[in-house]
Amino acid sequence: MKKNENINSLQALAEQSAEMKNLLVRISAVAAQINLHGWAEANAGNISVDVSSLLGSEQGASKDWYLVSRSGSRYRDLAADPLSVLLLISPSEPARGDGSPSSEWGCHLKLQQAARSRACGSKVVLHAHPDEIILLSQLDLFQNQESLNRALREALPEMSIFFPRGVQPVKSAPPGSGELAELSFQALGDHNVLIWQGHGILALGRDPDHALDQIEVVAKAARLLLGRFFLTNMAK
Repeated sequence: MKKNENINSLQALAEQSAEMKNLLVRISAVAAQINLHGWAEANAGNISVDVSSLLGSEQGASKDWYLVSRSGSRYRDLAADPLSVLLLISPSEPARGDGSPSSEWGCHLKLQQAARSRACGSKVVLHAHPDEIILLSQLDLFQNQESLNRALREALPEMSIFFPRGVQPVKSAPPGSGELAELSFQALGDHNVLIWQGHGILALGRDPDHALDQIEVVAKAARLLLGRFFLTNMAK
């Protein structure tokens, strides 16, 4: 595969499809917002989007296709130029483009396939590193899903609206490992948000904005909860 062939291919797809063009615009906007939040130090975080329904027969109708952020890429680069960061991938063939997919691609793929099998409409897997969520995941509270979700709902009642089934904690495992992918797959069930212990958050959404909405809600709940802990300890 020649250098820049991936860019040319995605550029052509964007020119041929208004839906693809709009998707790239929304991915760029979400990446910019994550960067502004400070949730993506260096090359932290990644995204995958199921675009099988957008490609049709031109790319092989019998295959699944995903846009995946490239290994080592930054959210700020994704915001500035998504064509240079995203790879077009089918699990049944090598990635199209220069470079390799995110080290978390194995986990993304498992969750993408799980989302499709449960027909929940989720097409985006979005991962970021909010400070407050990483801090929350290091508290004893994190070890009990029921207690964790109760505390988050008490801190931010809207959690019950956005996440009637709550969020799902996932115990620590090496980033990018098969162990983390399997733990995430086993934990997902009918949830849309996973919190990786000491690592960050991962959300499934209908589109990039929906996935980011969910991360923002959990991050605010975590921030309020940590603030309440701090005020309670200061009052003692």
